[in-house]
Amino acid sequence: MRRAVFFAFAVAAALGAYACANGLVTDEGDASTGGDGGGGCPQFDLQTDPQHCGSCTNACGSGEVCSSGKCGSTCTSPTTKCTGTDGGITCANLGNDPKHCGSCTNACNVADGGGITPGTNNPANPGITYDSGTGWTTGTAACASNACSTTCGSGFTACSDGICYDTQNHHDHCGTCTTACQSSEWCNRGNCCPLGQEYCNGACVDVLGNNQNCGACGNACGGNTPNCSGGVCSATCVPTGTRQPYNTLQSKTGTGCFTTSPCAQSTYVWSSANIQSFQNVGENIVCSGTTACISHVGINNYSDPQACQGAWDIYCDTTKVGTLSTVGKTCTGSPMSNGCSISFSPVSCSSIKLEVASGNTNACCGGSHQVDTSIAGVTAW
Repeated sequence: MRRAVFFAFAVAAALGAYACANGLVTDEGDASTGGDGGGGCPQFDLQTDPQHCGSCTNACGSGEVCSSGKCGSTCTSPTTKCTGTDGGITCANLGNDPKHCGSCTNACNVADGGGITPGTNNPANPGITYDSGTGWTTGTAACASNACSTTCGSGFTACSDGICYDTQNHHDHCGTCTTACQSSEWCNRGNCCPLGQEYCNGACVDVLGNNQNCGACGNACGGNTPNCSGGVCSATCVPTGTRQPYNTLQSKTGTGCFTTSPCAQSTYVWSSANIQSFQNVGENIVCSGTTACISHVGINNYSDPQACQGAWDIYCDTTKVGTLSTVGKTCTGSPMSNGCSISFSPVSCSSIKLEVASGNTNACCGGSHQVDTSIAGVTAW
């Protein structure tokens, strides 16, 4: 292999030229030999360049073309004889020549991104900044199967606008060219996640408080430091003392007359839009939407302390942290101050489950039920 490379270099040198990495040659000579004297690479394609056909010093005559390193009047298949815009004549493969793509007069162009300098800005929407990653580029014009296209470097994807995007991180082209994240989201590992969360193991998680992905995806807490707080594994976590947004009704098994979501309610509002009622022990709701350190869970309920009240076992994820009873209590106002809450040792949770342990009968929905109780709002802090 070493001898073959040396032989190719020697032949090119004998012709007054030196081989380039892409198969073209550069002339190290002066203007009298057709070179630029600077050794710029690449310079000439000796197989097709009519001014340097077969060698750096051989120019074809008027009307002639260079095909397979030889001057002549016709082109060798699969090339076609084309006249360029500068009056020059060349042999072009219309199937893959970006200067003559599909026809002699069709030259492929590179998208310019609207005049914006490539980088970590956003060519499609300058008002939305790039989320992270390596940015975008204009790519290289290419021709394939008689049609213009764009060739992108490693880590980039060519989209329909001719721009090469890092779709692992681009807000408007997240995962695919046609997927745009919402203004409240960012693109992380090719997935749209809520701001402040990262995409780990198939889901968006808050790495500041997720025990399985603490500070970074895959960094699980355990042993003497089982809790993730502020992105660091520690023996215990420290609650912020503010209501945490477990605002999504992840699941429910209630069979009562109200079956909507109380998860996002932080104050008492008796409305069918946010009440969940239960008619059997063991029915539950699960509120999710964040991962946070908490030490309290409280609820809102109907103002009558004798109606719709009951007791619920409270779970942080799958771990029971206590039982909350509202029997004989007026659970209006904020659960953080209405007396309808429980406290427990600080723990990091990604969801809160409230499961019926007991309750009144025939007090909320009427009829004959094992229990008849409800929840109108949930707060964890």
